[in-house]
Amino acid sequence: MPAIAAINYRRHFNLEDLLQRVSRELKNSGLRLGGLIQTSNGLASCATEVHVVDLRTDEAFDIWEDRGQCASGCRLRESGLADASGALEGAIADRVDLLIINRFGRAESHGRGLIDYFAKAMDHNIPILTCVRPPYDEAWQTFHSGLAVDLEPDLNTVIQWVLSNCCPAKAVQKRTELDIAT
Repeated sequence: MPAIAAINYRRHFNLEDLLQRVSRELKNSGLRLGGLIQTSNGLASCATEVHVVDLRTDEAFDIWEDRGQCASGCRLRESGLADASGALEGAIADRVDLLIINRFGRAESHGRGLIDYFAKAMDHNIPILTCVRPPYDEAWQTFHSGLAVDLEPDLNTVIQWVLSNCCPAKAVQKRTELDIAT
């Protein structure tokens, strides 16, 4: 069974920044990453556009339904996720070291969105890192049935989990580099 973890965060936490820093650090450690992370423009509570970016190609996919500035409620354009799904297919086919799926959110909690790619990665024994927040954490728990680990939204915690669970040899190398630097 692959290693699976979810970063637990609260609404308005700067998840984009954390995932960008995590992916940059992991790439610098030599891991082959695949998957999608989100980028947005505007304030988190009032974004003007949202994309997911393919970690292998840097291609951006628009996933935002423009319903006017500061519209409330879910503005995810699920067809945008469908457009981006090829990035996940490619990452799974290439057997990346880690698949990052930006989040397990509303669509996934209803059995839609990118839920099939969590299952495909698990079937191919590819480690998965995702993010989840209330109120979707209960659906996440039901989906993974105790197979996933919960992580605090902290750069070092996430990096250590990935290195220890996805590629232990790289974790030893990284710890040695940190020891030498200090």
